[in-house]
Amino acid sequence: MTTSGPHVAIIGGGIIGCSAAAYLAEAGASVSLFERTGLGAGASGRNLGAIQHPFDPVLTDLHHRTLDLYGALSGEDLGFALPSAPVGLLLLNADADAARRQTERMALVLPQLQPTFVEEAHSVEPALAAGFAACRLETAYPVPPRSATTAYASLAQRLGADLRIGLGARPWLERGRASGVVLEDGTRVAADAVLVAAGPWTPRLVDPTGTWEPIRATWGVTLQLRLANAPRHVVEEDEVDAVNRPAAATARAAASDAGADPPSLFSLASAAGVSSLGSTFLPDEPDIARLGVLLVRRAEAFLPGISTADVLEQRICARPQSIDGRPFVGPVSGQEGLFVCAGHGPWGISTGPASARIVADVILGTGAPLPDAISATRPR
Repeated sequence: MTTSGPHVAIIGGGIIGCSAAAYLAEAGASVSLFERTGLGAGASGRNLGAIQHPFDPVLTDLHHRTLDLYGALSGEDLGFALPSAPVGLLLLNADADAARRQTERMALVLPQLQPTFVEEAHSVEPALAAGFAACRLETAYPVPPRSATTAYASLAQRLGADLRIGLGARPWLERGRASGVVLEDGTRVAADAVLVAAGPWTPRLVDPTGTWEPIRATWGVTLQLRLANAPRHVVEEDEVDAVNRPAAATARAAASDAGADPPSLFSLASAAGVSSLGSTFLPDEPDIARLGVLLVRRAEAFLPGISTADVLEQRICARPQSIDGRPFVGPVSGQEGLFVCAGHGPWGISTGPASARIVADVILGTGAPLPDAISATRPR
């Protein structure tokens, strides 16, 4: 494919990097993407597989735009299909009054999700244990966890992008500008612009001195299960969204002593015959085998049938948790031609493609102004 635009080097082969590569290539840019491990090797391929509302009014537009972009991607015959309608999200709580209060709160802040109080969640999802009430929300589109990332990678290649897997890279910075990337073997690849979309590893690539650290790793473990009578809804322990709130995340980290069982919150989504069970949000890399046992044991209280499920795979990844729960997108201050798009926490597949669309437009000098709330140069 003949290109007429700038040469853009992208570091990171997750949902952000792959979708940005597709958008840039579609606009006529020459695109080279560098991924050290594999496409979707991190959170973009090891998430729960639930595209859902991020519960943050600031991120609502990103979510809706992402759904539109996924709708277009579904028409490309690349192995990705967004469900035609949300299956619904059940926020479970053993305290019926607390579930009712959550429903009332959601009705005030996010009425578009049609919050409904369900006194007995077992009545709408018989596989669940009795004794749980729920706040039901009209959101959640289950998909195989890696499917969106691999589809965007295939689309990017179809549009002429060069995806170099197994090659780690870092920005080539000289005299206050990005001149391209430096590969692990020392080879330099020139580029007009560099986009770092490396999840939690983005800060150390952008600023090796450690001065710019608005994104940290939070470690997650999920299990892939073959579950008989899997719930149709996405089901989560109430307040699972609190893990993306900095104060709550800090409190959980402080409570996680080395000798204690690490904390976790029950969540489960099912797509294409496979159920993904999570979730943990930990400041340090945990013992995956230990966490897998804990997740199943704790999930039995919500979903008794999980005790007989076949465990197909145990997965671990580091999510890019930002300091305020919102992504950092756009040009990096003091480095001309250097851009970032990272820090989506647990909402990478739910808001990432729209963020990538925005940063692609910024790189190309097209599109609307960058929203202040997600700007990479906003106060921290």
